Amino acid sequence: MDPNDFDLSAKPADDFFQYVNGGWIAHNPIPADEARWGSFIVLRVEVEKQLLAILAGLVARGDIAPGSNVQKVRDFYLTAMDREARNRLGVTPLAELQGVIATFSDKKELPRVVARLHAAGASVFLSPFVDQDEKQSGTMALHLYQGGLGLPDRDYYLNDDEKSREIRKKYQEYIVALLRAAGAGVDECVRAAAVIFGIEKRLAEASRTRVALRDVHKQYNKVDRAGLAALTPSFAWADYFAGLSLPVPQYFIVGQPEFFEAIERVLAEFSLEDVKAYLSWHLLNEMAGVLTEELEKLNFDFYGRTFSGTTEMKSPERRALRAVNGLLDEAMGELYVEKHFSPDAKQKITVLVDRLIEAYRARIARLDWMAEETKQKALAKLSRFSRKLGYPDKWKDIKDLIITSDSYAANCMRAHAFEFVRRLRKVDGPVDRGEWLMPPQMVNAYYQPPMNEIVFPAAILQPPFFDPAAEDALNYGGIGCVIGHELTHGFDDQGAFFNGDGNLENWWTKEDKERFDARTARLAEQFDAYEVLPDLHVNGKLTLGENIADLGGIIIAYDALRLAQGGVADPGVLQNFFMNCAVGERGSEREEYLRLIIQTDPHSPGKCRVNGPLSNLQEFYDAFGVKPGDKMWREPSNRIKIW
Repeated sequence: MDPNDFDLSAKPADDFFQYVNGGWIAHNPIPADEARWGSFIVLRVEVEKQLLAILAGLVARGDIAPGSNVQKVRDFYLTAMDREARNRLGVTPLAELQGVIATFSDKKELPRVVARLHAAGASVFLSPFVDQDEKQSGTMALHLYQGGLGLPDRDYYLNDDEKSREIRKKYQEYIVALLRAAGAGVDECVRAAAVIFGIEKRLAEASRTRVALRDVHKQYNKVDRAGLAALTPSFAWADYFAGLSLPVPQYFIVGQPEFFEAIERVLAEFSLEDVKAYLSWHLLNEMAGVLTEELEKLNFDFYGRTFSGTTEMKSPERRALRAVNGLLDEAMGELYVEKHFSPDAKQKITVLVDRLIEAYRARIARLDWMAEETKQKALAKLSRFSRKLGYPDKWKDIKDLIITSDSYAANCMRAHAFEFVRRLRKVDGPVDRGEWLMPPQMVNAYYQPPMNEIVFPAAILQPPFFDPAAEDALNYGGIGCVIGHELTHGFDDQGAFFNGDGNLENWWTKEDKERFDARTARLAEQFDAYEVLPDLHVNGKLTLGENIADLGGIIIAYDALRLAQGGVADPGVLQNFFMNCAVGERGSEREEYLRLIIQTDPHSPGKCRVNGPLSNLQEFYDAFGVKPGDKMWREPSNRIKIW
């Protein structure tokens, strides 16, 4: 660790995050094109450099076979980078779909139009997605969720504070500006802005809050075809699927039934022309970033500046790469792992995962608040965890996806439609347990409850999180905490109600469930008290799952380090462990972005993710001599232990 990264004026027992990271933050201001800057983002930028070098090599090659994945990646990237062609084409790549919107003459035709727009990537009215049936985890099901908003969250439409009112005003001004740039007249744009905002506000009023969406039981509402038709009688779902040339699923999982009832009211309240204006706007808005430079800049000026505070757009190369990673994810990932992932890393991370699971098993076995009956079921679930490390054994088949040099926007719409239909074809079928939800070049990790699996893509398996040559303290404090975090998601306030087979099922005794809820409620209260700006607190209920995972992840990684050290660890080793835990959350955010994530992100800000869980751990107190009077001291009776 670099001594210059520390802030020695801070006392570790008062503000451990600042002590470990304050020097680095002071010497590394947030770049103009970033909303935040820290360990995760720095590593992501390094991975982007590796990926851009791969793309530069593809552009220089002359031996690429037509129709190959390499050709598709190269040509997709080249069309993204061809600013002259994008400016020349203007909005013409949208002409066919805009024509479909303009010419349908009856609301009964709406389902087919919505299907076309969903396939192209426009999230109008609702958000369909394909995932496992949470109560029958061996089957893929179509989930229908609330959606259709242009602002990041329902509360921006409904809150009456000054900042929300200002954002609503800016949003309607942005609608006018974007429609004007696309060629519409002033009066038409002003009227359209009022209509579009009016429809979205109605949808927002019927949408559940982010906290309410965290209740997995209440998002599971299984209906058959007749049940769905009863929710939306004027929206013919058979026509929706006919528009995609697909059969109607046997059943659906409707996340928020009251939202779909509200769609009926919206369709009754607003005219056909109003609905067309809303559809047309969403297509334009969601494609603006891949059309002309003018439209792309207007889109950035609103969403980038307003919600993240960034003052400059990322370079054209980085913007193009983001699209490649999003729409040709595994094709790009296969090229990445060929150059940047070693078998040695996969072998050594396997050992760490084994040790974390061993430590978790021991910790569950000695819990003092859980009855033996529930412990045995928790241990049974832990024994069923599966893992994916590095990259898929089988890559996604995209041989039927057509990518050409004609138009960036057209390539984006074809790629989105290909993936959308590919996923829909899985509905009512068996689960592919080899499929990944993240590509290997993504610096991230996840736990998937219906799979009961943890997944660590190749890109996160490097410093500062993991280095096969580093000392144990750094690896367990880095990737060990990430592994422990993802394992604990299997036992957080959502994951704990999925069994070892991945089915949503209560395996708790009534008394243990009450004790678990009481402990998690105390953790929510702890985080509610954290003030990140003078008028802004963390939302402890929204961030509860991630806070449980942080608290459990650190202590499980600590126990695993002790196992690796033979049960006894030098005090300096343990201090290094905790310091690298803090390095993993190193970073700072712009105020605008901080306000956005507090409202929408289930993760707490980095400082809270370090100081919050550590203030509950006696092991941290012992390592750094925390005592009464220190700011991180919590009375033993106030320290929260869950796992």
